[in-house]
Amino acid sequence: RRTHLHAEQKRRCNIKNGFDALQALIPHLSSNPAAKVSKAAMLQKGAEYIKQLKTERAQIKEEMESLRAQIACLNNSISNCHSLLPATGAPVSRARAGRLREMFARHVANRTMHNWKYWLFSVVSAALVESFSACVSCASSADLVRTTLLWAEQHCSLVEMRPAVLNSLRVLCTSTEILTSPERLPEEARAAVAPSAGVKTEPT
Repeated sequence: RRTHLHAEQKRRCNIKNGFDALQALIPHLSSNPAAKVSKAAMLQKGAEYIKQLKTERAQIKEEMESLRAQIACLNNSISNCHSLLPATGAPVSRARAGRLREMFARHVANRTMHNWKYWLFSVVSAALVESFSACVSCASSADLVRTTLLWAEQHCSLVEMRPAVLNSLRVLCTSTEILTSPERLPEEARAAVAPSAGVKTEPT
């Protein structure tokens, strides 16, 4: 009989501890622990709280899925933006490319007026100026150094320079009389840079 009583006391103690723990977990009941609540009411409140938690969990899950979809969309947008950027740095605007061409033309004109042979060099180096303008970024000094080194590696190797020089010589041969009247080359060189130098030339 004592064993039976001890087991019954233990069972009731476990039930009481369980209800006490349940009361502590339910916000509506734990905020007022001194209030007398029947076990049936406590179980009902517990069931309601579990339903509330399940609803909130479902809402959080939906929000997470929505955020994941937004992140995926943003990543796609970022990837699309990256695909529009040049591999060597910041995109080069047409205005910047145009200014670089104008500066190069004025420089060539100035040097050619002092020495007509410089124009021959400019014909060969024009392709390098174009690739430099397209590849080198001036966004920062670090970008300038990095993209310049990369440009030199990609566009100034012998493999790249040989066909570029050959094409420049082909242009030189077809746009001047160097093959038939090489003595006229100084005159033709100065005439070619005259517009950039602001010099008016008379037709020959």
